[in-house]
Amino acid sequence: MFSISLGELATKINGKLEGDKDKIIHQLQDSQKCDSDSVCYIKSSLYIQKLSSNPGAVITTADLAKEIDGNSIVVEDPYFSFALATKIFNVGYVKLNESIESQIHPSVKLGQNSVINSNCKIGENVVIHDNVSIYPNTTVGANCIIHSGVVIGSDGFGFAPKNNKWQKIYHLGGVDIGDNVEIGANSAIDRGVLGNTQIEDGVKLDNHVHVAHNVRLGANTAVAAQSAFAGSVDVGKNCQIAGHVGVTGHLSIADGVTVLANTLVTKSINKPGVYSGIMPMMEHNESLKFIAKLKKKSE
Repeated sequence: MFSISLGELATKINGKLEGDKDKIIHQLQDSQKCDSDSVCYIKSSLYIQKLSSNPGAVITTADLAKEIDGNSIVVEDPYFSFALATKIFNVGYVKLNESIESQIHPSVKLGQNSVINSNCKIGENVVIHDNVSIYPNTTVGANCIIHSGVVIGSDGFGFAPKNNKWQKIYHLGGVDIGDNVEIGANSAIDRGVLGNTQIEDGVKLDNHVHVAHNVRLGANTAVAAQSAFAGSVDVGKNCQIAGHVGVTGHLSIADGVTVLANTLVTKSINKPGVYSGIMPMMEHNESLKFIAKLKKKSE
């Protein structure tokens, strides 16, 4: 198990420790789940009320540290410092994954040039077609079909900005895929940053679908081609997402929702129904006039 003292961690992320420098920390966790052996980060007072009752330490600002009991690592930019911390804990993440042999049911059919990495569990009667890549810390349930070119468990798109540069956020979670799931060709499912991306039982994904880190797709939801879900989206059960739909990050979609093609979902959908945001096709000059009228009415 990876371990580091709070004093050493604070030094490596350029923070000031307020607390026990000798306390040993084993992992990074979400602030709502952070236990006494873990460290989390908080960048806003909005998250303090949801902070777990006994975190090992919190990476935060000087002002927010005053509102938190226990150990704190005080930094200027908690998000950037969290990104630095993920790089440190990634060393342990990689070693742990490499040490665990994958469990692949004897009935699994594996296509040419497909790769199942360490620390994976693949259930019975799973069909994995050619040129599929499954990263470590992935679970696939029974009776799933994974088509050619699919990538499961790749890094999510996470970078913290500072001084016109980007600091990579290393993803320390995994992917959980339920039973009877089908994933279309060239789709990509990213692993979670902390915790797992979840594809529940009976989900059907068309070709070229992107599921970002820490997304949950509820049971029996179907998603058509070229649709994409940004990080931490929570989609309910029995939803139908048509082609070329985009869902922006940290939104929730209720059970039984249908979203029509080419819709951009920018706010949570809290009740079942059919939703769309489709502009009708017209000549470009007419389109500009139409938009101008809409803007005028909204003023």
